[in-house]
Amino acid sequence: MHTPPLIIDLAFILGVAAVVTLLFRFIKQPVVLGYIVAGMILGPSGPSWLSVIDVDGVRIWAELGVIFFMFAQGLEFSFRRLGKVGGAAAITAVVQIATLQAGGYLLARQLGWQPLAAVFVGCALSISSTTIILKIFDEAELKTRRFAEVVVGILVVEDLAVVLMLMALTNLATTAEINGVALLLAGFKLALVVGTWLLVGWFVVPRAMRVVARRGTNELLIVSALGLCLALAVLSAQFNYSVALGAFIMGSILAESREVGRIEGLVAPFKDLFGAVFFVSVGMMLDPSAIVENLRAVLLLTVVVIGGNTLIVPIAAMAAGQGLRTAISIGFSLAQIGEFSFIIANLGVLSNIIDSKVYSMIVGVSLLTTFTTPYLIKASEPFAKFVEGVLPRRFSNIISTYEAWSQREGASSSDTASMRPLLFRWLANAVLVITLFTLAADLLTPVVDSMIANKSLVPFLSWLVPFVASAPFLWGMLTTYRPTTQQHRRSRRRGGAMILSGVLTIVLLGVLSGAFFPARIATGVTIVVALALLLVLRRYIERYYLWLERSFVASFGPHSNQAMPLKPMPTHDHLVPWDSHLCEIPVGHGSFLVGRTLIELQLREKFGLNVVVIKRGPEEIIAPKATERIFPHDVLLCFASDAELNSLTQELKIQEDAHAEAARNSSYVLRPMRISQDSAFANCTIKETGIREAFDCIIVGIEREGGRIQSPKSDLPLLPDDLLWVVGMRRV
Repeated sequence: MHTPPLIIDLAFILGVAAVVTLLFRFIKQPVVLGYIVAGMILGPSGPSWLSVIDVDGVRIWAELGVIFFMFAQGLEFSFRRLGKVGGAAAITAVVQIATLQAGGYLLARQLGWQPLAAVFVGCALSISSTTIILKIFDEAELKTRRFAEVVVGILVVEDLAVVLMLMALTNLATTAEINGVALLLAGFKLALVVGTWLLVGWFVVPRAMRVVARRGTNELLIVSALGLCLALAVLSAQFNYSVALGAFIMGSILAESREVGRIEGLVAPFKDLFGAVFFVSVGMMLDPSAIVENLRAVLLLTVVVIGGNTLIVPIAAMAAGQGLRTAISIGFSLAQIGEFSFIIANLGVLSNIIDSKVYSMIVGVSLLTTFTTPYLIKASEPFAKFVEGVLPRRFSNIISTYEAWSQREGASSSDTASMRPLLFRWLANAVLVITLFTLAADLLTPVVDSMIANKSLVPFLSWLVPFVASAPFLWGMLTTYRPTTQQHRRSRRRGGAMILSGVLTIVLLGVLSGAFFPARIATGVTIVVALALLLVLRRYIERYYLWLERSFVASFGPHSNQAMPLKPMPTHDHLVPWDSHLCEIPVGHGSFLVGRTLIELQLREKFGLNVVVIKRGPEEIIAPKATERIFPHDVLLCFASDAELNSLTQELKIQEDAHAEAARNSSYVLRPMRISQDSAFANCTIKETGIREAFDCIIVGIEREGGRIQSPKSDLPLLPDDLLWVVGMRRV
């Protein structure tokens, strides 16, 4: 029987990848590194008898790997999570990306590469590896550390930066030139397209997935989710954008649905399988001879990645208000590139902007930096102590004072934080208005022109349709910053924003109307008619807009907790000048916390941490009483230092290991037991025997005089010669 070559190749890929990654796990290196090495073994540079047969088929699987990987990243992204990222993480991420992009570009130009190739190299060197960092944090149990919280926030910002880079690089690959004006226009067009996808998707997709989740099985849910992922990936390709962009956008849309937890769990096997094939294909495309021949360039690029992150990033983090130790640990943790760099480099190869040698060099940099990352993270704390020891006390005091001032300023900026959702609301409405007018100008005007004989009415009718359709969104733009409370009425910033948003709304309407009318009419009569209609019909328009807004908000649901022992808070505005900070502790079924009150647990006395909030589904118990009992799936929001959280982590792990060991060494069995004439249980009821309490057993059946009594009641007396069937735990 003939076996297709692709199946044979997949068997070799998964088999070799399993063996190599197991070896890398043994030497405590990330599995991604093992996948790449497995690809090198299976590629042209490896043994001929292990080389893959259907290379094109493997590339298709690798393309699916990119799609599912970016889809999974989108599921974990969530724009709500991005909105909670603190200023320190955002500022540090921007500085890191800009610095490494510039450094990579300048070095590539010095090495003689073309400007477009240098841009791709700079982008590839500027993004740290989310997969590698989180794997190392998880294995080293560092997720609760203060610096890890900021690093997670930086990675969230970098996820968005990757999407923006893919947008820009796709345009560069299409035009094959660096044109500032053309790039700006293309970026505006892309932002409009993606914004429309997001807004329409957020309104429609979560509702549809909720219906699927209620009426369907897990099979139907995963088929629907992956179908939407591939559909938007194909649509993205139709717009000449990367398929990875469409997959990420659909993931971020589904991240706001109530079923995101179930979807993540169902998508994980697809991500792992196809992701492994993708990383193996990266290794297959790697040419070791290109790395050897260009070893100097590879080492120089590696110096840019490690040096830029360990020198510039700590300075940026301290400028953003972090302490010296935290800043150094942040920089040392980010000193690598990984999966996103492969995707960027692969786009450059497919676009014929960079060749296979440059691709191999970027992968070589990733191999070196991935290998050094665990050691850099371990060395960060001793290095920070060394720097503190040699730094003059005066400078140490200045850094501490600035850190405390920065955190106080961040905590007092509540007015600015309250303005962010309003800005998003205005921009979201603006995107919908621009989309409706643009579609009408391109698609509706020719249809109206062919249907109406009076050509003078064509512009007005073509304009009237998108205006009526966008009237609720124009109203939302005009009233976004309208004061709703007495406190807001006294806010000068809110009043200024209300005037500015109104002016910008009118200007935007005039600009969009210019596609239908001459400039004078567009800026005069059109604006007057539009404002008159908005004022006359404002009650109906406002009522309809409020319904749309409520329906839009109702599409969003609470996120399910990730299955991890301790999860850092995604917002860093809660960090304080000392080492203590907020951290969420999900409570699992096997945790020793379950079923006990706070006074019984004595978490403050034993570990030094304070439970400030207990999250129980939609309920939040603020400042819980000492008699409050902990239940499974509760989330404890605690205030503690790194050392205190580490001690609790160790205790949770000990209890978890003991629970697992007990589960392995025990099983429930069904055993018979006969009541003898002189038994103490004879002529006693089941309740009086105390079997349940004394032996943790339950009587499920009795055989008596040839008859059977199933599930006997507790008041049934036991007679001599009864055969009891008992279920209990057997200890091995």
